[in-house]
Amino acid sequence: MTITKAMRSEMGLATVGFDEGTGSSVASQLGEAEPRRISEPVSGPRLTCAAQLAAQLDNARVAEMLRAHFRDVWRIVRRFGVPENSADDAAQEVFIIAARRLSDIALGSERAFLFASAVRVAANARRAFGARRECADDDSLSEGVDPRPNAEALLDQKRLRQLLDRVLDELSDDLRVCFVLYELEGMSSPEISELLSIPVGTVASRLRRAREAFEQSASKLKARLQPPSRLKGGV
Repeated sequence: MTITKAMRSEMGLATVGFDEGTGSSVASQLGEAEPRRISEPVSGPRLTCAAQLAAQLDNARVAEMLRAHFRDVWRIVRRFGVPENSADDAAQEVFIIAARRLSDIALGSERAFLFASAVRVAANARRAFGARRECADDDSLSEGVDPRPNAEALLDQKRLRQLLDRVLDELSDDLRVCFVLYELEGMSSPEISELLSIPVGTVASRLRRAREAFEQSASKLKARLQPPSRLKGGV
């Protein structure tokens, strides 16, 4: 009777997984549940800390990009035809794009990425504005520039910027981009080639045509602003 009970007990234990050497089912259930109970509170804070650290590093990188390149980006969007009162918004849009695509920007190539983005943002802005130029700018150029030789007027930075904008507006977008990046931003032809994904020979060709167009446009504007010559002995 006792043996029978013992056998039944042994069979009962085996049924629920306590038979010797099998890695009992109850023990395995406990073994499976235990790592989940341990891992959740441990891995959760670790993952959270890692995510927070990554976010902090990303924020620090964007802040450094802003500090180092905002003035350059602002100047580029202006030179690519964005009105002065919209340049801040356009420049900020460039850095918003950079923040969203931060993982795509290789370390050391931030400037190139920002300049390429500035070119696209400015082009979109120019299409949005169309042929409309700020009335204040047009009026200041047509009426505000004294036709008489005036040293102060020639040295006035705002008016000079407006004159430069007028001349640059005469260039096509392709020529303007190459001209601004090379002549005004000091980039090399290989850098422009990589930035715009075009051959170096194409850059050289566009620069040559841009210089010619710039000189022609500047000459026409200069002739318009020169005072009419007076005949000797005239009243």
